[in-house]
Amino acid sequence: MYKSLIGKSRICAPVWHMLAVLFSFLLVQNISAQQINDDILLVVDNREITTAEFLHHWGKSDFYPDPGMMEEYLELFIDFQLKVAHAREEGIHREASVRNALAQYRRNLAAPYLGDPDMEEKLAREAYGRLLYDVNASHILVRLAPGYSPDDTLMAWDKAMQIRQSLLDGEPFEIVARATSDDPSAKLNSGHLGYFTALQMLYPFENAVFAAEPGEIGMPVRSRSGYHIIRVNEKRKSSGEIKAAHIMIGYNHYDIQEAEKKARDIYKSLLAGQSFEDLAIEHSTDFNNAGHGGILDWFGAGRFIPEFETAAFALQKPGDISEPVRTSYGWHIIKLIDQREIPPFDQVRKQLLDRIREQGGSRYALIRNALVERLMKEWGFSEDPRAFDIFYHIVDERVFEGTWTVPENMPLDRVIFSVTGKKVTQRDFAEFISENSYRSKPWSIDEYLYLLYRDFVDNWLVELEEGNLENKYPEFRLMINQYTDGMLLYEISQREVWSPVRDSAGVAEFYKRRIDDYMWDRRISATVYTISDSRLAARTARRARRSVRFSSRDDNWVVDRLNRSSREDRVTFERGLYTAGDKDIFGIIPWEEGASDILSVNDTYKVVLIHEILDPEPKSQEEAGEQIIKDYQEYLEDRWITMLREKYHIKVNREVLSTIN
Repeated sequence: MYKSLIGKSRICAPVWHMLAVLFSFLLVQNISAQQINDDILLVVDNREITTAEFLHHWGKSDFYPDPGMMEEYLELFIDFQLKVAHAREEGIHREASVRNALAQYRRNLAAPYLGDPDMEEKLAREAYGRLLYDVNASHILVRLAPGYSPDDTLMAWDKAMQIRQSLLDGEPFEIVARATSDDPSAKLNSGHLGYFTALQMLYPFENAVFAAEPGEIGMPVRSRSGYHIIRVNEKRKSSGEIKAAHIMIGYNHYDIQEAEKKARDIYKSLLAGQSFEDLAIEHSTDFNNAGHGGILDWFGAGRFIPEFETAAFALQKPGDISEPVRTSYGWHIIKLIDQREIPPFDQVRKQLLDRIREQGGSRYALIRNALVERLMKEWGFSEDPRAFDIFYHIVDERVFEGTWTVPENMPLDRVIFSVTGKKVTQRDFAEFISENSYRSKPWSIDEYLYLLYRDFVDNWLVELEEGNLENKYPEFRLMINQYTDGMLLYEISQREVWSPVRDSAGVAEFYKRRIDDYMWDRRISATVYTISDSRLAARTARRARRSVRFSSRDDNWVVDRLNRSSREDRVTFERGLYTAGDKDIFGIIPWEEGASDILSVNDTYKVVLIHEILDPEPKSQEEAGEQIIKDYQEYLEDRWITMLREKYHIKVNREVLSTIN
C-alpha cells in the first residue's frame, strides 16, 4: 500500500545500543563546557579521576547534595572505580567483543558532533516550512545507472530535454509518462505521485517541486536516480496528520470481483451497526494491523498511495467511515479516529534534525561540505596543487577496474596537503586510490582523480576531527569514559558475581554454612474454613471438632454434607502451613490444637482448625529460594569489594571534595 516511487526515501529509526546494567547513579548528562572541572578529586590504582567525571556520574549538573550524601555517594563511586580497575587489570578492555561494542557506541555518539550546526538548523527550518504544505506532482524519470560516465550523463540529459520539449509541445503528460518513464510505477499511475510533503522525496526532487508553480514543466532535475521531468499539479496548505483504521480485502486473498463484493458486504454490516474493530479483526487481510482493529500509525500526505489518502483525508470527523475504496492492493474501508495539525517548530525541531541526519543524500552532502569547510579553517588546511599533478601521469585505466596499485620504487614523499602539526604525502593519497577506486564505465581519468582527491581530503579531515572529539568536547570525553567504565563494570560483574551466583554447588555450600539464617518462625498446620452464614458456621465448627477424633475424617468430610443441599458451595476450605503473619486471623485466635471459635470477617465467617503446632526449624534450600540467591550475591559482592580495597591504592583529595557543594 506504500508508494513505490524509485528513489523515494525510507526513514529508519537508528539503532542505539546502550547498557542498562549500571548503578542508578550512572546517568548520561550533557554537561556544558562551562561546568567541566578538571581538578583531580580521586586516584584509584594510579588512575586520576576529575571532579567533572565524578559529577557526571552523579548525573546532577544543577545542584549538589549535602556533605553527608556526598560522602555516601563517594564510597559507592570508589567501589565502582575499583571494579573498573579490576576489569582493566584482567584485560577486558582489550577483548574484541568489548572493543567492538565501544567502537559502535563511539560512532553513534560522535555522529551529532560531525555535522555543521548552522547548516543543520537551516535545513531543519527549511523542511518545517515545507511541511506546512502538501504538493501534488507527476514526474517522468530518465534513469542514470550506477557507474555512469560523462557520456552517459549527456545522453540522459538529451533524452530528458526531448521529453520535456514534447510536453511543452502539448503532448499529454500521462501518455508520455507511460511511454518513456523509467520509473516502473509509471505504467500504473501515469507518473502521478499524489500528495506528499517535505522529507519524503529525494532532496533535489523536493527542491524543484517546492520551487515550481502549478502546471509548470520545469527543466530536468538531477538526483541519484537520474533526471526527473516534473509537473506540479497542485499545492495546498497541509492537511496535518490523521490517525485511521482500515479493513483491507486484498487481491492476494481474493480475485477482483470477490474482493469488491466482500468489501461492500462488510460496509453494509458497518452501516447496520456492527463493530469496525470486530470486522477488521475477522476479515481484514492487512495482517500488520488487523489484530488491533485495523488501526494505523499517524500519517500525513505522501505516506500511502493516492487513492487511499484521498479517501482518508476526505473524512470529516472522528468516527466517519468511507465507502469501499479501490487501490492496486485491493479494497479498503477507512475509519477516521483522530486528526492533528503540524506542531510548532520548537516541538519538532529535534525530530527534524534526526531525520535529516539519518536520510543522507544531498542534504547530508550540504552538511558534510559545510563541516569540511569549517574544519579546513580550524585545522589550518593548506595544499600543494603541484604535488597532485604527478597522478595525472601514473594513474591509468586500471583505476576504473579497481586494480590500479601504487607504483613500486617511486618516492611519492612530497606533501600534498597539511594541517596544523600533520602532513599528508602523495603516497598517502596513492594508497587511498588503490584501496578505494571501483569499477566504473571509463570516463575522464582527470575528473575521476579529482573526485577521489576531494573524497580523500574530506575523509581525512573528518577522521581527524572524530579522533580529536575527546580533546575538543569535554562532555563527549565524559560520556565515552562513562560508557567504557559501564561496559567494563558489566563484564567484570558477570565474572565475579553474576556467573558464580548461577553456580548451584556454590549456592548449596553457602546455604549449608548459613542454614541458621534461614529459619521458619513458629508455624501451624491448619485448615481455614470460610462459611457464608452464622448458623452454617456453628455446624462447621462442630463437624471440625468431631473430625479430630477420627483419622478417616478429613476436611472434605467436614464440608461435603454442609454443601450437599446447595448448588454452590457455602463452605470452602484451604489447608496449609502458616506463620502468624500469613493471615490476620492467626493473630486473634489462640494457638492451640483443635477448632477455634467462630470469627466474623468481611461478611463471612471463619473457623480455624489447628492440626499441629510446629516449632521454629531451618528452611530447606528450595524453601529459602530467592533469599539465598540474594544473600549469596551480596556475600560475593562484599567479599569482592573487600579484596579490591586491600589490593588497590585509593587517594581522595579532601580539599577538592570540600569545594563541591
